[in-house]
Amino acid sequence: RWGTTSRHLTLGQLVGMGRFGHVIRARFKTSAGDVTVAAKEVRTRDGPCYRSFFREAAILVAVHEDRHHDNLRSNIIQLLALVNESTKKYIIMEYATKGCLLRLLQQTRRQNGPQPLPHNLRYAVHIARALQELQRLALTHGDVAARNVLITADDVAKLADFGQARDVYTTVQQLSGDKLLPLNWMSVESLETGEYTCQSDVWSFGVLLWEIATLGREPRYDANNQPTCHQLTRTLRRGVRLRRPPDCSGEMYDVMMSCWRESPPERP
Repeated sequence: RWGTTSRHLTLGQLVGMGRFGHVIRARFKTSAGDVTVAAKEVRTRDGPCYRSFFREAAILVAVHEDRHHDNLRSNIIQLLALVNESTKKYIIMEYATKGCLLRLLQQTRRQNGPQPLPHNLRYAVHIARALQELQRLALTHGDVAARNVLITADDVAKLADFGQARDVYTTVQQLSGDKLLPLNWMSVESLETGEYTCQSDVWSFGVLLWEIATLGREPRYDANNQPTCHQLTRTLRRGVRLRRPPDCSGEMYDVMMSCWRESPPERP
């Protein structure tokens, strides 16, 4: 159902780059005509990149083959096709014309305009729905952050970049080196044990809310801009949390704090 060949794909310009892959805007031939898509390929041809690529493909297939999935209503990026050739491998997805949420937030801040918080909170609702869908399928994303949220032409937020996603019933992926890990978005138990669960995604969602409230500022817990995994774990175990942003309502900050409860079962 999902397989196609690279001859149906005409690559254009590079539009994004992540830890394990980069995304190219492309034209994809379908039975209904050519459409603009995002084609994701591995960044380097090594084991970690290939594992991330095939994990993301498998997760997206699992989401889209679920009988309750609705492409028109889902807030998970839409999978269109897969190319799995010996020298060419692509995940072909819908193209979100407005780009990533982080860039939109930072652009608003640089323009010094009024903070459109109610409008931006719509995006948080969309991602909450995406996480709810993943939880129903016993899947966890593992890297919920504004940089991994894409905005469509219809102003709908879609959760993307499933390279870290996994089945919560499979063996836990352990931490291996601090440099490639989004430490300041991670839950205390993920930092401590390397365990990713739906509850750790909720913690990261709280950090996403903080990003929205600060118009895309980088979350930092103290003066140490680059803490180690052990240092940040100790900080969080002491009860330290991200500070309430200026102009953030008490109600919104209460939601963030509920996402950052130390005990995972106590989170929303």
